[in-house]
Amino acid sequence: MQKFRIGIIGLRMGLEWAKAAATNPLSELTVVYDKFYDENQRIDKSFFESSGCRILRQEEEMYQAGLDIIIVASPDHIHAEQCIKALHTGSHVICEKPLAPTVAECCKIIDAVEKTGKMFMTGQVCRYAPGFILARKLVEDGRIGKIAFIESEYAHDYANTLGFGGWRKDPVVKREGFLGGGCHAMDLIRWFVGNPLEVTAYMNRKLLEANDWPTNDTGIAICRFPDDVIGKVFVSVGAKRPYTMRTVIYGTAGTIICDNTSTAIQIFEEPLRPQTGNEFSRIPVNINSHNVAAELEEFLQCLRQERDIPTDIYEGTRTVAFGEAALESARTGKPVKVQVITRP
Repeated sequence: MQKFRIGIIGLRMGLEWAKAAATNPLSELTVVYDKFYDENQRIDKSFFESSGCRILRQEEEMYQAGLDIIIVASPDHIHAEQCIKALHTGSHVICEKPLAPTVAECCKIIDAVEKTGKMFMTGQVCRYAPGFILARKLVEDGRIGKIAFIESEYAHDYANTLGFGGWRKDPVVKREGFLGGGCHAMDLIRWFVGNPLEVTAYMNRKLLEANDWPTNDTGIAICRFPDDVIGKVFVSVGAKRPYTMRTVIYGTAGTIICDNTSTAIQIFEEPLRPQTGNEFSRIPVNINSHNVAAELEEFLQCLRQERDIPTDIYEGTRTVAFGEAALESARTGKPVKVQVITRP
């Protein structure tokens, strides 16, 4: 069986992708590249140097290697440039989330995808976490009726998670945490209830102010969705608490509480109240909060079967459009309609 030859750019975030590529029977980890391979002590050099892949010294070698797939796992602000190069050199592409910092940059990648005809996946890993998968199935099965309200939060303290060279707090890059981290929560909500129509957001910079953070560290977006569903996204990249992606779904017949770090999700079902009383029931799930192995497997199967990628270039761009609308609303103090991203 012929294996797909895979190259990876960015070896901190790319480590789990590399492990998945090295162990999947459909793929071969062929070459890897990181601009700061020698300097970055947090790169797992023992894995890469024992994996049998070639460690490149120049990025351009990646695009000349004749690869089937290139995985872009570098910092957000260089995603677009690297994805476009990879597509135009004939490779299919997987790009880590968020797809890019702006819709305008996403549209440049869309143009390259459409011109080259290559397959493209946005790495929205929350869609592959067992707890969220089960919660969505319960919703689809009608266990809590029709959704009326949904909320999701991304809380992760970046005070000591700056990225190599401090790129996450670089005043020139000016990474927006609401999009950079919060894309998880926004994409997850979209997966459950569809694309937001309008967003009103408020943001501040109090939790990382002492760290000279260049952008807002905390924000909330109130959202309107199709079918009269309303929702809330909370994002903090300075929250003084353990990491969480807690998500709550309120339906006409019950409520689900889920996340990607617990061994169970909670469900309350109104029809079962006589048996359960006013208590939530717990359904055990595996913890696999960064299940990139399942993402890669899906991409490889889509290539083999020539079927659509669930988290394709358009899905990735829609999540960025959600975040961009929230950022604009916070800047202007006004509700903002979310840009509609359609396929050709």
